[in-house]
Amino acid sequence: MSCDSIISPVTSTLLKDDAVADALAALVEQGASALPVVDAAGQFLGVFGMREVVGMLLPRAALLADGLDLSFVAASIAQLGDRLGRLAGDSVGAHMAPHRSIRRETALVEALLLLYRGDAWLPVVDRDGRLEGIVTAANALARISESV
Repeated sequence: MSCDSIISPVTSTLLKDDAVADALAALVEQGASALPVVDAAGQFLGVFGMREVVGMLLPRAALLADGLDLSFVAASIAQLGDRLGRLAGDSVGAHMAPHRSIRRETALVEALLLLYRGDAWLPVVDRDGRLEGIVTAANALARISESV
């Protein structure tokens, strides 16, 4: 069985040129942890979400080294807010993360393996890389449970 029968429509996307502040507002408003990023033609480019925003607030060294002791960094909420404010006008494209994608004809078990390995959702793209929908574990399990 392919993923074709478990694809959900994309309810919201971000454009790579959207401002970080607008993207963060969209994430908060929708209660989303991440959204797909597309270009003007609908080509899937990556994702931008809470993880990327949090990463923007951390010292670069923390992002490069595992286990780095950050107890010496005294950052208040106001200071972190100032940092976010300085980055608010940046484009989403400058901070988005790459993300694997699948196609409609991808085998369902392959998609399940990717979801199991940590992907919260999988963007589904056509042959030209345009975003067509998403696959989530909830969608897959709902469909599978219909046959139980």
